[in-house]
Order: sequence, then structure tokens, then C-alpha cells
Amino acid sequence: MSHRRHQQAAAGVSHQNEPTTTTAAPVMTNGKTKRAAPVSDQEIRLCAYRKWESAGKPICDGVQFWLAAKQELEQAIAATTLEP
Repeated sequence: MSHRRHQQAAAGVSHQNEPTTTTAAPVMTNGKTKRAAPVSDQEIRLCAYRKWESAGKPICDGVQFWLAAKQELEQAIAATTLEP
């Protein structure tokens, strides 16, 4: 991910030619899998940007930050939607 993209992500800039997608973490309830609330690309982008900043803004494509952010957000949603 470029430095410019990271700056735009932090500012909440949307990329008009990029599709907005969401992903939902699977959640087990009563032995059945259902989908939790979706995580938007914008949420993942902002979380990934913060992780990239915390890592000292390394020069890289940012994939590892994106994947870590996506996993973190999906796990957080899954943890809040599981029944006690």
C-alpha cells in the first residue's frame, strides 16, 4: 500500500473506482454457523493504516497489515455476537 493511500485511508477518503465490499465473520450459535455483521473495507483500511503506522511506516505493499486488520475486526465482531 502506498504512502498516499495510507494518508487517504487515515483521512477517510473513498476511492470512487474501487468497489466497496464487506466481509462477515462466521459465528457458531447452537451448533449452526451464521454470518455476523459485516466488516467494511473502510474499517479494515483504517485499522490496517493504524497497524502500519505503529510498525514505523515500513516500505511494503501492506498486505500483512490488511490481513491482520481484517482478522482482528472479524474476531472482535464474532466475540460480541456469540451467545453466552
